[in-house]
Order: sequence, then structure tokens, then C-alpha cells
Amino acid sequence: MKLNLSTLAFGSIIEKGGGTPSWGTELGQSKPDYKFTMEGCEEILIGMLYNSVNLHHVSLPLGKGGHMDIASNFEECHLASVFRKVYINDILIGYPFMMVLIKELSASHTGRHSIKYSDKISYSFSGERLSNQEFFRVARKKLGLNWESCWFIYEMNVLNQDELHFKAVIVNKEYSESYRDSTERKEHWSSLID
Repeated sequence: MKLNLSTLAFGSIIEKGGGTPSWGTELGQSKPDYKFTMEGCEEILIGMLYNSVNLHHVSLPLGKGGHMDIASNFEECHLASVFRKVYINDILIGYPFMMVLIKELSASHTGRHSIKYSDKISYSFSGERLSNQEFFRVARKKLGLNWESCWFIYEMNVLNQDELHFKAVIVNKEYSESYRDSTERKEHWSSLID
């Protein structure tokens, strides 16, 4: 499934306008029903169900200001998952990754489903503590990247119900990249995808 470009991106600077990732991809845009129309989302949803965990054990930011709370306290959270077999460009990362399925309640998009994968999502159960922030730290190390490296993930797929595969492009292995605006970044990054 293709991700919204720049929602899972690191090491880029936007000179004009916002450049902060939204950390999510919508599964359909057709009002009023918002059916699952995104190509490939079925395998992601099946994988999320197969790897589901109790919402009481997952924390994430939602809403204005990114208020952190337990997923079960957010009416819009429907499903949380922990994938333990995660690959980026066919490299096994060796650390779990968490995602949450939400149904938006905002007036403009009521009913739209999105998959959220914020770096602030965490999971805690029976002495195990996991976070997407740690996943990205481990992933950088496995990919030979540093904190300043410019890279982005543009696609995710699930294989065998329990393997999460990301496709990523490393724009600059050593340094962050600056762009005039998000349009320039989008055009540049789109040209780098196979």
C-alpha cells in the first residue's frame, strides 16, 4: 500500500510552510461512506488484525496539540497492532513496530479511516515496553543512517499476515535536505521512487 508521501519521513527541512509529518495514511476518500478504497489496504488490515493487541496497552497522540493518552480512551481508536517481524528494503530491523486504525470524528471527515504510525506510539504490557521512537532509532542504525540523514518510507505491505515490509528511499545518507516548500520536496521525492 502506498503511503501519503512525507508522512513517514526524516531529515528534511521545509523553508516555507509546514513540513511536519501527519504520521498517517487514509484508507479511502469517498464521502460520505469512506469505504476502504486504497489499493493494498486489505492485506494491511488483515495483518493488523492478526497482530492486534489490547487498546489498553497502547498510548498515542491524537487531536490538536497531540495529547498523549491510552488508545482505549480515544473513541476514534478501533484497532492497535504490534508487528514483530519488520523489514525496511528487505533488511530485518529486529525491533517491533506499532500501528493504530482510527475512525475520524472531525466534522469535515467524520467516518474516514486512517492508519496512524506516529513515532510517539508506545506499547506496554507484562513488563515489555516498546515505542516507535526506538524502532526508528534501531532502523537508522541497521540502515547505516545517522540522526541527520534524509530518508522516507513510501510504501508498506504485509506478507504472511505477520511480516511488515517497508519500502524506503535514502535521499542523503549523511545530511538533512532543505526544500523551498512541500511541493518542491514532493516533486523531488516522487522522482526518486522506482
